[in-house]
Amino acid sequence: MIKDIIESNEAVTANAREIAALKEHFPSCFHSDGSFDIERFKEFLSDKVDVTSEGYELKFLGKNYARLLASEDTTTVIQPDEEHNSKPENVNSENIYISADNLDALKHLLKSYAGAVKCIYIDPPYNTGKDDFAYNDKFDFSIEELSEKLSINEEQAERILDLTKRGSASHSAWLMFMYPRLLLARDLLSKDGVIFISIDENEVTNLRLTCDELYGEDNYIGTIVWKNVTDNNPTNIATEHEYILCYSKNKERVSPIWKTSIVDIKDKVLQKEAELLSEIEDEEMLQEQYTLWYSTVKSQLGKLDGYKFIDRNGVYAGSRSVHNPGKNGYFYDVIHPITGKPCTPPLMGYRFPEETMKKMIADGRILYGDDENKIIEIKQYLHDYEDKLASVIELDGRSGANIIRQLFDNKNVFKNPKTPAILKEFIPFVMNDDDIIVDFFAGSSTTAQAIMELSTVSKNNYKYILIQLPEPTKKDSEASLFGFSTIDQVGQERIIRAAKKIKEDHPDTTADLGFKHYTLVEPSKDTLDKMETFNPEMITFNNLVNEFGVPTVLTTWLVRDGYGFNAKCKEIDFNGYTGYWCDKHLYLINEGITQEQIAEIVEKLENDTTFNPENIVLFGYSFNWARTEELNINIKRLKDTDRNLRINFDVRY
Repeated sequence: MIKDIIESNEAVTANAREIAALKEHFPSCFHSDGSFDIERFKEFLSDKVDVTSEGYELKFLGKNYARLLASEDTTTVIQPDEEHNSKPENVNSENIYISADNLDALKHLLKSYAGAVKCIYIDPPYNTGKDDFAYNDKFDFSIEELSEKLSINEEQAERILDLTKRGSASHSAWLMFMYPRLLLARDLLSKDGVIFISIDENEVTNLRLTCDELYGEDNYIGTIVWKNVTDNNPTNIATEHEYILCYSKNKERVSPIWKTSIVDIKDKVLQKEAELLSEIEDEEMLQEQYTLWYSTVKSQLGKLDGYKFIDRNGVYAGSRSVHNPGKNGYFYDVIHPITGKPCTPPLMGYRFPEETMKKMIADGRILYGDDENKIIEIKQYLHDYEDKLASVIELDGRSGANIIRQLFDNKNVFKNPKTPAILKEFIPFVMNDDDIIVDFFAGSSTTAQAIMELSTVSKNNYKYILIQLPEPTKKDSEASLFGFSTIDQVGQERIIRAAKKIKEDHPDTTADLGFKHYTLVEPSKDTLDKMETFNPEMITFNNLVNEFGVPTVLTTWLVRDGYGFNAKCKEIDFNGYTGYWCDKHLYLINEGITQEQIAEIVEKLENDTTFNPENIVLFGYSFNWARTEELNINIKRLKDTDRNLRINFDVRY
């Protein structure tokens, strides 16, 4: 467990992750002394990849330090919020909220969710000089230690450590902060997964170079320009936008065309369409009644505000897709039904052959102007509408603050929150039912609100994992005066309040509106000292299981062993001793196991064909040497029985 990780971290180098990957996939390129044969490696690549010695790369002070941070394992444990998680709305929820430094949390997530996340969205610090990003305080290397770890001189080590201090706003400090997080995030993505990253002018260039290096230039999907504000105090150029960069894990696995039919208001319009069509036969009356309703909701329709007509086939808009884009099309006469004269053709001609046009006219799909001077249009029915993800989005960013005020009694408890509307612009294009989105700069939990609202409207079961550092709120801020001592408390309460509002507006919704909460905890120095002095040969124990608590040890191990945060574990009674069984693992955590209870475990393994764990895991601090050996010997003996059980015996410290 923690002691094992600490010992393992002592040997970690900046390139440990890369070396491990090479050893796994190219073992023949390593000599017996551990050296890497680059020439042999080139032979593996020669048929598929053009190997070149030229190119460019991202370089910044502290890059190897950033890679080292990504390579070291976390020594935190996962503490479940049992009171919160047991509430009816949360007990079966698959949504996760983690209060923690996101670097630690990503390392835990990778043990269960590597390759399983469809979408990541983050809104990281922009490095404006006003925002504040902090490194995990536990990385307290001395100048000498860091110099030895990274094989650099002490002057360079000192400069790197200076960059980790809160308040440093240089490009290198920001890159050193972001690089390991983006590196770990990449490994979370599924083969067709994508990451969206909000950023502004300060670091967009460096972010693009970083992602090119970590994700690959060929996996760049594109950049969304979000026009979100009006600059009333411009300098040379009025800055009225920011960016959302998008990269994929593997662009070849991503659908070449992103389309979605999910628009918040669409279902409401279609519902009104069905109501009017069932009640009104006369076409003029039908249009009249729809126009009255349309006028009351037009301001809410957004991209659908052109759908102001209705006929017996449904609500429709006029589309100018009769034009032939870019080159000469078809030229023929389309006669206006009232004036009897040919309608003005598009400049480049019609995009359809004349026979296709005649069929559309016969089917009533053509819209004419008052006379022949207007170019005809085609009826585009709402039920066929599919949105496109545009590279430019115009959306008032100030609505994010208004939304959160409405949830918190008109109090501004979070500064500059993103609006859920911006996430709704791209999430439906990339996520399907049961997909997971991760946001590891969760802030006020905008992502959670967007996911819950989308799940409610689309009937998809989207799931989220949010991570937020429990950073103190500023003294005398509205959040602090409201009673929130940390930012993650604001985020959790925002989810609860948003869920309540959604339930009020959609009482029949079956969307997952709850979440499970976990906190990552670093063991205290006293606990670490007890670990260090623990002697399994002694009969007495130092109650380390009580220091952590069984739920914390169990949750940490379940995530480590790939079962995730929503694992269902079965408690098994072995003659008064409780074990915890989950699929292939039996966990023995509590102290005080007796010979009789060990015999009960062995007997159940030998005789109960429904009980078949492949691993037995012990919390080493709860077992003395004699009991550990007794259990180990009896487990080994089972491979000589009729069941021929071969069980891995794992003692964790």
